Amino acid sequence: MADVQKIDPVMEKPWQRAKRLERFDFYNKSAYPPMNIEPLPRERSRLAGEGMTAEQRLLRKQWVKDQTLHHEPRYIPEVKPYNIFRRIYRWPADFFILAPAQKIFNPMKANIIRYCVPKILMTFGASYFVWYHLKYHKNDWTRTGGIHMFSSKPQYLGKGEPAPEKQADDFFDRGFKSRTALRN
Repeated sequence: MADVQKIDPVMEKPWQRAKRLERFDFYNKSAYPPMNIEPLPRERSRLAGEGMTAEQRLLRKQWVKDQTLHHEPRYIPEVKPYNIFRRIYRWPADFFILAPAQKIFNPMKANIIRYCVPKILMTFGASYFVWYHLKYHKNDWTRTGGIHMFSSKPQYLGKGEPAPEKQADDFFDRGFKSRTALRN
């Protein structure tokens, strides 16, 4: 076991503390220094001088070969479980989109389809919802709520026809003068 130094923080100088913490970070929070098992990790050490010997070359080749995985990654859903709310939210897309897509496409394409299609459907649904409320819930004289929609004024430059005369009750009537009901 490494000798862990007991240092009094009051007696430790700032540069000593910085050096100790730097070494602690370099050791990845361990008392032991990191160990590199890669033979000849730097390109310069492999090429400088006479180069690598046959034994070093075989050792390096074996190390590079050992870095490849021996099996493809496996998906295990129990490793990262979803909470109940996410499972309820994801169920329609998993059942109606992902399950049929997995039968037709490979798993990667099926997951991309499962990711994109619900977002496209939600975007269309939200845009339809906004369009419906903009069209049918306007702010007029019959209600206090709704969206106040207006168009830009016509442009009059003083040439040709004059600007129309406005009466005092033409301003902010919110469609009251153009109503068809309750006209006595």
